[in-house]
Amino acid sequence: MSPKKKFNEEQLCEDLKYLKMHSVMESYDPLAKDAVSKKWSYPEYLARLMEGEVDLRKDRSVQRRIRMARFPVIKTLDEFDWSWPKKINRLQVQDLFRLKFVEEKGN
Repeated sequence: MSPKKKFNEEQLCEDLKYLKMHSVMESYDPLAKDAVSKKWSYPEYLARLMEGEVDLRKDRSVQRRIRMARFPVIKTLDEFDWSWPKKINRLQVQDLFRLKFVEEKGN
């Protein structure tokens, strides 16, 4: 944008649609108001906008992969019935799902 050119919100929305940046399009205005009230720098505002876009794309990517896998039923650890089997160590299983052992290069 040249220095003499005025801000055109309609053009911005068209550009964001073209670039498929849906999260940025939805959140740039409310986030800008937060940025002003909290005195964020321009890079911090931009980083927060991009963080939302990245999160949305990661979520969509996971959802797309799950659809493509054609799992008959989607089960998560949140839905697990911890009352059966009786001998399962819930804290140990939840700790294993944090995958800390991978970073530590352990078993």
